Amino acid sequence: MNGAKKTFLLPCAGCAHEIEVVVGQAGGEVACPACGRRNDVPRFRDLGQLRVKADAAAVSGRWEMSHAVGLAGLICATLAWGTAAWVGVVPKAALDENIIRANIDAGDDKALYQSLQDYSRLPVDRTPFVGEVLLQRQTVFARTMSRTLYVIGGLGALAVIGAGLSAMAAQKRS
Repeated sequence: MNGAKKTFLLPCAGCAHEIEVVVGQAGGEVACPACGRRNDVPRFRDLGQLRVKADAAAVSGRWEMSHAVGLAGLICATLAWGTAAWVGVVPKAALDENIIRANIDAGDDKALYQSLQDYSRLPVDRTPFVGEVLLQRQTVFARTMSRTLYVIGGLGALAVIGAGLSAMAAQKRS
């Protein structure tokens, strides 16, 4: 810490109130804000004997490794979880033969077509169409990417937690 930026605490000779003084006041006088008594400020070379005021802005404004790790973890978790939610997990198609039979009996062509589309997406004992193969590949890719991104996001969240704990421990030490 630069000596020009330090704030020293001078105890008042009258009421023991701690008066804030800076290097520029060394060798002069200062009035106590509590009792009004005039106090002599020690010379520059003797200021080191006074207690230094902890500068809250300087302590909280200092960038440390734990802050960098925390920020990186937060960005990682946010991007990974956001992307995983965007990619999503492709839902499984469900084949219900009763629905297909009911659609045939009802003559509902649109519902029957949708049921057959769902059926065509299922793995069956026939050579799949090119579109089915692509859909299956996309499904596997989406599931894999989604799971991977959730794991990466979890690691980022763990980094944020670790950095927060580290910062709190460092704050207690000082």
